[in-house]
Amino acid sequence: MAVANWIILELCDFIDNISYKDIETALTVTFGDTVEYFIPMHFEEMGSYTSTSTLMDGYVFLKDCSGVQESLVNIKDQKFFSKVLCEKGKFVTVDSRVIAGLKNKLRNTLKKKFTPGSKVKVLDGVFKNLIGEVLCVEDQGRKVMVKIKRVSREMIAPIPATLLEKVI
Repeated sequence: MAVANWIILELCDFIDNISYKDIETALTVTFGDTVEYFIPMHFEEMGSYTSTSTLMDGYVFLKDCSGVQESLVNIKDQKFFSKVLCEKGKFVTVDSRVIAGLKNKLRNTLKKKFTPGSKVKVLDGVFKNLIGEVLCVEDQGRKVMVKIKRVSREMIAPIPATLLEKVI
């Protein structure tokens, strides 16, 4: 089986907080709906929460093909893209094995080990900065059921593991 190469596209560093959706939209506008890309960032909506995790800031990977190479001249039309990494007049590429390894690392950043009964702090969302107790872990460590006690009531909420931190 042939190993495909992926072109490295650098994102503009003077734009703060570029979201996954912004990058995705810019990629499909510039390269078309069929472009194969890897954004080293995870984005998932879980109910009212948005779970995000960034493996590597500042880069996007595009599977090398003639259509991508022809469209690279259009990257200056998108404010999010800075340049294609080149060395000695040739594109800097990584092979698909490297991309597969990065995808695996990113998946692993989404999973956290919380034990039932442990205390956690919610980092974002409706329950931001509240302390709760882990009831159970679901979706292979990606979602945690947390019981949060308030003076007037007790709530149980599913919260993405990326939005929790252990309280010691």
